[in-house]
Amino acid sequence: MKSELISELLKFRFGSKVFCSDGEYGVLDEVVVEPARRTVTHVGVSRGLFVKKRFYLSFSRVGEASSDGVRLTTSLATLEQEAVASPGGVRLSGRSLVEAPAAGQRGTLLLLAVQPGSGEIAYVVAHNLPGGQDTLFRVETITELASGVVRLNLSAEALKGLPPYRPDRDLQREVEAVLFDLYPLHVDLQGISARVLDGVLYLDGNISSTLRADLVERQVMGVPGLLEIKNNLIADDTLASEVALALGRDPRTRGLPIGVYPRLGVVRLSGAVRTEEQKRIAAEIARSVPGVRRVLNELTVNPTAGRLPVMASTGAEEEDLVPGGRYVRHTK
Repeated sequence: MKSELISELLKFRFGSKVFCSDGEYGVLDEVVVEPARRTVTHVGVSRGLFVKKRFYLSFSRVGEASSDGVRLTTSLATLEQEAVASPGGVRLSGRSLVEAPAAGQRGTLLLLAVQPGSGEIAYVVAHNLPGGQDTLFRVETITELASGVVRLNLSAEALKGLPPYRPDRDLQREVEAVLFDLYPLHVDLQGISARVLDGVLYLDGNISSTLRADLVERQVMGVPGLLEIKNNLIADDTLASEVALALGRDPRTRGLPIGVYPRLGVVRLSGAVRTEEQKRIAAEIARSVPGVRRVLNELTVNPTAGRLPVMASTGAEEEDLVPGGRYVRHTK
């Protein structure tokens, strides 16, 4: 099946590093394409500074591909055994031309994005086409693939109307500026990781609420040139529910008066348990929940512990009563 998400495509940027399953090998030099089906069949990997040695590996050996590098599923020891000397097909590289004959313009190939699994081309990015601009061209605009050449069916007017494919570093700066300008987010920024890779913004880490996670996404949508936003932020209110659910499902902690209070992924456990073993197990369960960065285990051991009114923080300004003191909820 074809992926409609750009984040799921494999992106081959020529000159990027190539890694085997057990270490770095060389750089991505070429891709080999079957022109009739417009699919990548092999990748060309070169090694050496002055005298380069090139190997062609089957596309099926590509596990991941982005500007961060190409990761192969083969090992260093078996790479040369699995390599093909000279596969048939159209060879494309960073020296290949991208031409729009009707517009009388040409540039060079910067990046090739393909469907995972099938290797079918989804889009190409050309450098300096039109002049002074990098541009993304979907596969529908490609009329011909030949060795060293990608030809497009675009008029000068249509070419002029296409938006630029902006460098990741420029998009990264604008995203960071937008996030910093959102004053309500200043407390949350320490938990957020925002990274642009091949035009896709990846938002990872922790944030205080689902409302703020949605606010972040809505604001960065306005950055021109972003192709997609992958919002993987984990909100404290969601995390509180998931940790509480995990504690409630486990027979070793079910029914115990444990309060769950996360703050940007740092989860505080308060309340009372009956044994030291239950205290240890509760922290272990909390740590196993995805999105938990650290656990502050403030549980009190009390063989006669009763129940707390609530199990998980919901964001309200309430207090939980525990042996030895009172704690105010942290999530807001």
